Amino acid sequence: MKVFKRFSPIQIARYVKSFHKGAFAVESVGEFEFEAGMIRVDRLPQHQKRALAGKVNTLLRSLRPELPSYC
Repeated sequence: MKVFKRFSPIQIARYVKSFHKGAFAVESVGEFEFEAGMIRVDRLPQHQKRALAGKVNTLLRSLRPELPSYC
């Protein structure tokens, strides 16, 4: 499990994107799980954690390459 010293959405998004499934923690916030390249928000108890996970998930969506229109 990777432990981040502070909440940095771009670093966390790169970590989640590269490992696709696992867990990480932010020292001042707590633990998070991710699966299929997205942070699981259904298992997060606090509203603050859900908001932070939402920011990272939004960033992850923007980092994904779009499929060509002919697919």
